[in-house]
Amino acid sequence: MNFSMNEPLERVTDNSPDSLYAQIVDRIRQWIRDGQLKEGDQLPSERELAQLFDVSRVPVREALKILEFLGAVQHVRGKGVFVKKINISNVLNNIEVMMIDPMHTLLDLFEAREAIEFQATVLAAQRRTDEDLSAMEAAVKEMEQKSNAGQDVVDASARFHNAVIRASHNDILMSINESLGNLLKFSRQQSLKDTSRWHTSVDYHKQIMQKIKEKDGQEALRLMQEHLSNAKEYITKAAR
Repeated sequence: MNFSMNEPLERVTDNSPDSLYAQIVDRIRQWIRDGQLKEGDQLPSERELAQLFDVSRVPVREALKILEFLGAVQHVRGKGVFVKKINISNVLNNIEVMMIDPMHTLLDLFEAREAIEFQATVLAAQRRTDEDLSAMEAAVKEMEQKSNAGQDVVDASARFHNAVIRASHNDILMSINESLGNLLKFSRQQSLKDTSRWHTSVDYHKQIMQKIKEKDGQEALRLMQEHLSNAKEYITKAAR
């Protein structure tokens, strides 16, 4: 695909990768808006984008990661990165929110997660079925196996939390969680960047699951509060 917008990124006062990746996301967003990138189109390779924007691969890699989390693109192993079939307006709105203040958005997301998951945890302890418990157990087992193997645990962690929310059997909580899915995945990616936190997260998941199984809503809630509080504290420290 031939891009006409091939001028280097405008440099800003802060030339750190964090400032550059936001510009790259914005440029790719513009390509989508202008129709230069359409559903199913393949993006240039990471190396080609770095050359196109006259930057290193670091901010390019981070920009593509954010676009994937937001549901704008999809990485297909062995083939490349492609524009997904999406509701463009929703994705672009999400990107604009992220670019205003990414760290503030992450902290806002944690507050939203607390509102959803704290209530869902209490309800899950009251309403969980054997099928719900099986889904939680499978997610915990997968996360533990991947953690021990040094493999990424984000998806397995998300499956556990989603299983807890489904166990609430509250359609509104499930719908809100689903609508925030891509942004919450980005949130979890940031909170689990430190691999030393993986085993602690697995332990919390096990304890929360056990208390839900025992129908001890108050203790399950206390553990979920600790779990999310620790994750939020990590992100806050990283921001500083």
